[in-house]
Amino acid sequence: MAAKADIQATIVSATTTNAIIAQPVRLKGIILAGLATSGTVQLKTTSATGTTLFEADVPAGDITSLNIPEDGILFPYGVYVSTFTVAKATLLTDKYSGPNLTGQNG
Repeated sequence: MAAKADIQATIVSATTTNAIIAQPVRLKGIILAGLATSGTVQLKTTSATGTTLFEADVPAGDITSLNIPEDGILFPYGVYVSTFTVAKATLLTDKYSGPNLTGQNG
């Protein structure tokens, strides 16, 4: 079966008031690395105080990987991070060009 789209990885390590990925984008998966204590990640659209479209808890010292089925979660106004109490998050999205994306698909 052929892939529907290129997948891009974007690494996040803190909250920000700016969009980490510009609009529109679909979240296809996420990898979360926990700290010594349990943590939470909230991803929003429109702004860092906008509508929460994804939230996950990570157990202390654990790594969690989630694949989002079908077409993923649409973030029509970009991805913003409001709550971030984990070591690092890698967002796997269908967007392959734009600000703050790591690497290039070609």
